[in-house]
Amino acid sequence: MNLFLKLIIFIAIDIYIFRNFGKLFGFLGLGIIIYRFLYSLGFLRTPKIYRGAFNEGVAYLKDYKGKYFNPNAFKEGLDLIKKYDLKDFVLIGIYYDRPGNIPETEYKSSIGIYRKNIGFPDPVPKEFEEFCEKNNYYFAELPSTSSIYSDWEYSNHFIMMMGILKFYKNIKLGLQDDSFRKMYKISEKSKVCIELYVTESSMKFFIPTVNEDKFMLYRKEDEDKPKSQ
Repeated sequence: MNLFLKLIIFIAIDIYIFRNFGKLFGFLGLGIIIYRFLYSLGFLRTPKIYRGAFNEGVAYLKDYKGKYFNPNAFKEGLDLIKKYDLKDFVLIGIYYDRPGNIPETEYKSSIGIYRKNIGFPDPVPKEFEEFCEKNNYYFAELPSTSSIYSDWEYSNHFIMMMGILKFYKNIKLGLQDDSFRKMYKISEKSKVCIELYVTESSMKFFIPTVNEDKFMLYRKEDEDKPKSQ
């Protein structure tokens, strides 16, 4: 149910409480409604950080350079999943640079689709592989690895972006703290981050604490180099 529709329903219920059970219960109900609404919007919560593991899987990725916010790249990934009926695939973004360390125009990322390795999955359609070959997508095998893990639920784009900003702010502060780095066994120089958009209303964050080099998949610069004669 839409968040604002829920709000309208709860306010209507609270008005009923005001009229039939008195101001005390009415104001109590109003306070609960405001708290739940602000919590749902993300103002009163923050992505919690855990030790976790990224699951081994396969991905079809395309490299990008520039601003990390790239809605067209994610839309293309969604279109691929729908068009070729790629069951069990979800959107993935892999980011290679810490914001603020280099100019925004130099940020590197790989965005596409990912499927966790489970059982014996159906092969992808040949038409999809042909599309990838013609449109700069490449296949990558991603290993299982220990990682920092977090997740975030959202009901719209604004709340999604709020969670992303809060997560990276927490990580930036954590990497500057000795006790945080020891607790999560992560290097101060760590920079690779993986985002998985597992449903239309939830996402997961992973920062590899081992095998970071196996996630350094960006190859656009190599492709752009002039080929030797």
